[in-house]
Amino acid sequence: MNIFQKIIIFIIGFSGVFYFVRTSDYYNSKILLADLGGIPWLYSTIGVIFSIIAAFAIQKEWDNWNNLVEAVKNEVDSLEELWIWAERLPENIGKKIKELIIEYIKVVINEGWQKSERGERSEAAERTILSLRYTFLDVSQSNSQLLRGSSLPLAGLLRCRKRRLHFSARYMPNILRYTLVFSMCLLIFLSLLVGIKNIWLDYIFTLSIAMLVYIIYTVVIDLNYPLRPGGWHLTTKDYKELLKRTEKFASRHYEN
Repeated sequence: MNIFQKIIIFIIGFSGVFYFVRTSDYYNSKILLADLGGIPWLYSTIGVIFSIIAAFAIQKEWDNWNNLVEAVKNEVDSLEELWIWAERLPENIGKKIKELIIEYIKVVINEGWQKSERGERSEAAERTILSLRYTFLDVSQSNSQLLRGSSLPLAGLLRCRKRRLHFSARYMPNILRYTLVFSMCLLIFLSLLVGIKNIWLDYIFTLSIAMLVYIIYTVVIDLNYPLRPGGWHLTTKDYKELLKRTEKFASRHYEN
């Protein structure tokens, strides 16, 4: 469900609540409108507090999002660099490394992404990485100069993968999330108690406040789960494009 569908559902639900509250016997608009006093100022204070909490949460999640995007791109670049380096190796060793690279990319696309979202490590990806490391150890035993040349791309791959796993499972603390949810619900509920004499203006302004608060909350939650499908989420597009390139290069090599 994308953000526009969520907003439409929210508008329909809020409109029903607004109509129920405004037509309810418990809501005496004449008394409330005549006795607002300092309520608008108190409501504004609550709105400011919510804005501070939301700004802090958005900034925190946005930094995590940028770090995760950077880690993914760096991992893809490291895999491509490792592939280029494997081209210079003897055919039997280079072919094995290329096959492991393709296998690793497929694992990340097919199952590693879902496990990363849950903060778990893919056993298939771990086995492939371990096979890569053993292969490099075999290379080092046969030629120490090749090992020195391969240490940089392999170390870069392991480092970027570690960062991707770290940031993909780094979520907002529950206490902060609960505080944000409570503030959102409180702000929306209290907006129904601050009335305007014209019912349509009242509806428009109240709906605008509630919708804005809900959009802010949706943005924070989507950023908090960057791998879960939503309004903003990271896909395996870069890995799929790399897989196409590597398989294309591999097929050309085998044809030759």
